[in-house]
Amino acid sequence: MWARLRLSSLFGLTCGLLWLCPAAGITCPAYEILLSQLKNMAKRDFLNSFMTDQGLNLPHLNDTCKRSSDFLVTETLKDLPPVTFLQTVSQNLRHVVQILKEPVFEAMNIYLQGIDNNVCCMLQKLPPAPTACPAPGSKRTLSPTPTVGSFSWKLERCKVIQSYQRFMEAVGKVLETWGPSPGQRNRNRRSLLNVLLGQRRKVRAG
Repeated sequence: MWARLRLSSLFGLTCGLLWLCPAAGITCPAYEILLSQLKNMAKRDFLNSFMTDQGLNLPHLNDTCKRSSDFLVTETLKDLPPVTFLQTVSQNLRHVVQILKEPVFEAMNIYLQGIDNNVCCMLQKLPPAPTACPAPGSKRTLSPTPTVGSFSWKLERCKVIQSYQRFMEAVGKVLETWGPSPGQRNRNRRSLLNVLLGQRRKVRAG
C-alpha cells in the first residue's frame, strides 16, 4: 500500500505543492490561504499505510511503534512567538526529510517540503516585517542506519513517522489559535487579558 501510495500520488502531490514554493519572482498566496492549507496538511497520516505495507500492523508491533518516545519536542511549541514557532517547524521538517532519505519516502518528503514552503511563505506575511525562511543549517549527525528493509529499519522508520505526526498534531493545535489575519493571535491574547483584568477589577470593586 505504501508503494502504491507513493507511485499513484507522487504526480498529484508534485502538482499540488510546487506552486507554493517561494521561489524568486513567485508571489506567495494570501495569509488566510496559507494558514488554511497548513492546518489541513498537518493532519495528513503517513503512519498507517507504512505500517500496513511493512507488516508492522500487528498488535504488539503497533504498540511498540506508537508508544515510542518523540525526538521532536512539542511541549514548548504553544509558548513560542509566531516567527520562532514557524522557524522551529521548518527546521524540524527538514530534519525529518534528512532522516527519511530512502526512495520509498519520496512522496512523503515532497509533501513535507510543500509544508515547509507554506511555512516560509507565512514567515513573509507576519508582522512587523517579513522574515526569511531559515537558511539550511549544517546537517545533524544521524545514528547509523540499519539495512534498508530489515526489521530494525522498519521499526526505526515507524518511530520517526510517529514522532513526526505527533509533532504536526501539536503544530495543528497551535495554528488553530491563529486568526485569519497576520498577528491576530497576539491581539486576541491582549483582548482576553483585558477582559480578565476588567473582571478582576469588578470583583475588587464589589
